[in-house]
Amino acid sequence: MTFDMNQPIAFSLEEASLARAAEWQQLIQDLMVETDTFLIASMRDGDEISVKNDAPAITLLLIAEQGEQSLPVGIGSIENEEIGVAILKQFHGAGLGQDLMRSLLDWAKLNGLSKVWLDVQIDNDIAVHIYQKYGFLSVDEKENFTLPNGRDTELQRMILEL
Repeated sequence: MTFDMNQPIAFSLEEASLARAAEWQQLIQDLMVETDTFLIASMRDGDEISVKNDAPAITLLLIAEQGEQSLPVGIGSIENEEIGVAILKQFHGAGLGQDLMRSLLDWAKLNGLSKVWLDVQIDNDIAVHIYQKYGFLSVDEKENFTLPNGRDTELQRMILEL
């Protein structure tokens, strides 16, 4: 299914649920094709089983609707205070990532989180700028990281106190 980018598209956010599990899985597969860094957290942490954290968690889907079409085109999550946002490339530049980030931060505050954090590639100037705009501050040393495809990148941890 493709969207006609010359026609209006409506966007909404909804909490991820089993009702859209197949579409959600397809979105993740599409994002993994578009970028080699979508799953940095799982690669960064290896096979370690994270300590159970009782902090609230959420996954939001960005839904695009046009005519009879209604599909997730972006995803945002907070788990163990780590925040993540990804939007399909064809929808970049429309402010949707910022809307998703704003919704996640609002949710974090409403659910009593004191901070959120993320890792960003230092050469992703657009993402770094957006995170700084929301008040995220760089902490710790930059970390060199080799992706499964052999590409080297450098990550910077950023934290936002809420």
